[in-house]
Amino acid sequence: MAQAKWSKWEFTNLDIAGGHKVDGFQDPPGYRMTPDSDSSSGKKTGAKTANQELLEKKAWEVAIAPIQSVGMNLFMLWMSGSSPGIFNVMILGYCLTSIIGQFTRANVVFQNFKTIDTTLQWMAYLALCCVSLAYLLYHMSGMGLLPTSSGDWIALIPETHIIETVGGVMK
Repeated sequence: MAQAKWSKWEFTNLDIAGGHKVDGFQDPPGYRMTPDSDSSSGKKTGAKTANQELLEKKAWEVAIAPIQSVGMNLFMLWMSGSSPGIFNVMILGYCLTSIIGQFTRANVVFQNFKTIDTTLQWMAYLALCCVSLAYLLYHMSGMGLLPTSSGDWIALIPETHIIETVGGVMK
């Protein structure tokens, strides 16, 4: 029987650090192993600010989420028209519960971003929720579901009792 020849693995050139080519291979994108990246404190603060910038960017994405999720609902409201039918009222109810749910989650949404100040993002989140609620209320008013005219409150107008007296002349 013939014995298989084992090849010898050689890793002599893999220990060279840096971004230059070693036998035609470069470091993968995003992975650069240099000795000064571990010990330099300036690089650590640069990475820390990069992480904070990334967290701020993600916080803004979370702040804009209400308008993105309500966009389709508002489009459905616009397409449904202004007649108060059963499907329109169901869509209104769904949109209203969605917006109220977003208002109740306002404090929970930004708990993952404790390391940065998210006051502006929180205010933008609430402002976008208010804008979507304002459009929903405007649409409900246009459908006649909200009492906005004086005729809607006619039952609350106090009645005035007119006492009639009749007087006349007979000939």
